[in-house]
Amino acid sequence: MSFRLKTILLFLAVSLIPYALTMFLVGNSFRQELYDAITQEMNTQLSLSIERIDQHLLTLRNDMTFIAKSDIMNDVYTLDLDRRISNTLLSKKNDLKMEGDFYLTNPKGLIIASSDFNTIGKTNRSSSFLHVNVYSTFSTQPIGKLEVRYPVENFKRFFANTEQRHYYIRQSDGSVYLRPSIFNDALQVSKSLKNAPHFTIILEEKKEFAYRLLYKYEQWFILFLIGGAIFIAFAAYFIATYLIRPVITLSNTAKKITRTRDYTQQVDIKRDDEIGELSSAFNTMISGMDHALNEITDLNQEIEETQREVVFTMGSIGESRSKETGNHVKRVAEYSKLLAYYYGLSEEESEMLKQASPMHDIGKVAIPDAVLNKPGRFDEEERRIMDTHAALGYEMLKHSHRTLLQAAAIVAYEHHEKWNGSGYPRGLRGEEIHIYGRITALADVFDALGSDRVYKMAWDDEKIFTLFKEERGRHFDPQLIDIFFEHLDEFLAIRETFKDIHE
Repeated sequence: MSFRLKTILLFLAVSLIPYALTMFLVGNSFRQELYDAITQEMNTQLSLSIERIDQHLLTLRNDMTFIAKSDIMNDVYTLDLDRRISNTLLSKKNDLKMEGDFYLTNPKGLIIASSDFNTIGKTNRSSSFLHVNVYSTFSTQPIGKLEVRYPVENFKRFFANTEQRHYYIRQSDGSVYLRPSIFNDALQVSKSLKNAPHFTIILEEKKEFAYRLLYKYEQWFILFLIGGAIFIAFAAYFIATYLIRPVITLSNTAKKITRTRDYTQQVDIKRDDEIGELSSAFNTMISGMDHALNEITDLNQEIEETQREVVFTMGSIGESRSKETGNHVKRVAEYSKLLAYYYGLSEEESEMLKQASPMHDIGKVAIPDAVLNKPGRFDEEERRIMDTHAALGYEMLKHSHRTLLQAAAIVAYEHHEKWNGSGYPRGLRGEEIHIYGRITALADVFDALGSDRVYKMAWDDEKIFTLFKEERGRHFDPQLIDIFFEHLDEFLAIRETFKDIHE
């Protein structure tokens, strides 16, 4: 076997095996990240639905408890109980817009009042979904039960089903309800209701839909893997035939330089082809090593600048979805740096907060447009959905090990916390709130109040200043409010510099 062939085979073994292994590890890692991201998104959606259902069931139980303790239950001892109590139960059923019925039974199981008047006087033979004991106001002894028959069809309102994704219910005995169809191959996540633990809510999605991007990635990955292997094979042949000897010379010289740290050594290869150029470039590289190291330092700085630009751009994207201008994040960034500097943070940390603060509302990219850009005030459900953007932003950023993105995760998570503990999402108070969150909260509110939004006109300055004084020690860190007013002219100058221009 010729030396050239041996070299080709050796190069293939040395190159293709690590290449294939590396590509497999990288591809598998990325594939697992996609799997995890898909599952995490489904779990997030399921948790939101579970939370709404549990809140509804808690309201139902509280309403039943209130009725059971109300004075109207004294009618159990009168002849008009079938009118007053039953009418009350019917009214509550209509208020909740639910299927099923409320009914009041005596200790013997006889229905003595019901939202379904036809059942009055009959014996209750069905099991109730919830029940609350009714006690006599005179003897404090139990005189009956207020029960509700609550069919699972009531849960439909909380399920946003599509052709590719749907919710259904499984009871503890294995019974399945509200499953609109059966997917041949599906991805599932499930979670039990807190206020009805015998019910498990399952979110099911077609795998072909859930993993559609993953399948495309796998196809491209295989093509890229094959293409890379072919390229390496041709490179092995070329290198073995034309380059092996001078490359060995270059390698030996490089090893010697590494060992001796003597950068005056040169490679003596006289050729009029690419190898000659390579040897000449090698010599130039060695003689200019210090210059190259400086260029690497400059390149690292450029990478850091690019990272900052990417963070700022991502923050602008979050704002643009809610019809905000790019100048909003610029102003918030400048306000944040100024507050941080006068608060006593170092110049380096103040600058980092300036770079991180544009990401404070990045979680808004996950908020539906119908909620995000709604004119006017939100209802209770819309407000709850909007308030999730802080936690969503944190979930997007928390896994990064970059200092800048870690700071951005803190800002996204805590910029709606309040000094007195009435904020969200965790209700932190005082210095439990990171200084980054406290600073960005003030900067964001100041700019938001002074800017036109889809749901309000900008406030005038005096109204804003009055609010800030009132919220000192309630919404905002008292020290930051003092800093704001001590350097008010500088904040107003920033606002003027980056003011919005409406065409």
